[in-house]
Amino acid sequence: MSQHPIIRSDDLRSENRRRLLDTLRSEGPCTPAQMADFTGLSAASISTLSSQLIDQGILLSEKHPEENGKNARGRPRSQLSLNPEAGDAVTVNLTIDMIRAQRINYAGQVLQTHETAVKTRELASEQVLSCATDAIEIVCPCDRQQQLHHIGVAFQGVTEHASGDLLWSPIIAHRHVPMGSTLQEKFNVPVSVDNDCRLISQALSQTQQDVLGNSFATVLFSHGIGLGLHLDGQPFAGTRSSALEIGHLRFEHQGALCRCGNRGCIEAYAADYGIERLANGQSVDDLPAGRVSSHAMQQLIEQAHKGERAAMQAFTIAGAAIGEGLVSLFTLLDPMPVALVGHSELAFSLMRGGMESTMRQRLGDDTDTAAFLHCYDSEHALLDQGLILNSLSQLDRLFSDPAIDIGISA
Repeated sequence: MSQHPIIRSDDLRSENRRRLLDTLRSEGPCTPAQMADFTGLSAASISTLSSQLIDQGILLSEKHPEENGKNARGRPRSQLSLNPEAGDAVTVNLTIDMIRAQRINYAGQVLQTHETAVKTRELASEQVLSCATDAIEIVCPCDRQQQLHHIGVAFQGVTEHASGDLLWSPIIAHRHVPMGSTLQEKFNVPVSVDNDCRLISQALSQTQQDVLGNSFATVLFSHGIGLGLHLDGQPFAGTRSSALEIGHLRFEHQGALCRCGNRGCIEAYAADYGIERLANGQSVDDLPAGRVSSHAMQQLIEQAHKGERAAMQAFTIAGAAIGEGLVSLFTLLDPMPVALVGHSELAFSLMRGGMESTMRQRLGDDTDTAAFLHCYDSEHALLDQGLILNSLSQLDRLFSDPAIDIGISA
């Protein structure tokens, strides 16, 4: 008996539809000939599949822009593109004291954005869910909800894959908040809930592969410290949860008070609030502050670059704490490229000395840290990109089903 599984024709058709959608997602509008080059599918297969996708309102076929104004003989070339009206996705970013929602059409264009300031650590579990629901309804009112096909949530904390629960984070006061199931029941669409740093890694894998390769780590410096891993071309997650909280590894025994309630965590020194607390001469026993503004962080960076001792020392200690976390990571997985995301190049230059000193001390003086540390300061842009990319990928997967009915036709 053959050991190869039998591939059903429906499964093959779905896979080929997905290849077309993936290509248009990554390459933009394509002629059928270009599509054949990118996918390896025959011209006949592309014609059949694209015709069905056009009839379903998922793709558009338009005259190629280069044909405009030309008197070329023969049949004018056409190009395929994603139909913006095929459906919408909504993304929700839940971070310390802030909820941000966006509505995106199928072509990836942001249609509406809404940001709400809220003291996340003071909310009951039901209030966290209510704030997320309200934000979604603002960017996707009742008259647009028929177009809604997916909700993607980014969370600054640990999430569970199957249920979409918010398992734990220092930015909210409760564990096991049923975000995924609540939103799915409310809006009757699939919901994905992911750790924010994992989504940033997904964005970097699309745009920085030449620099970072197929296996790299992402460390997010923000209101907390996050870790994302991309291994062998795939985003890494635990078997049940995102479970990559490098910020809550121990840096100093019985050290500075962290938002999580423990002492001595890496985050308590390297997150925005940890740097601000040290630079301002506050006690490490002081309760962590709420959201530190970008303006306040920029002022600390400027003070350090002017040579103010307390600010310089705060950034050096922050770098040493991150270096300790990377040593633990490299001990498990061997050194790999690291994308340092969230601060400006000026901030990273202040932290680099402490980071490299700790790594050389623990890994050996011959460690070439400069070869694998790469700085990116576009935290919000990368998170938006990763969140949108992940949500639209879910729509592509949905629309790859030949039997899908999205309620419109060409």
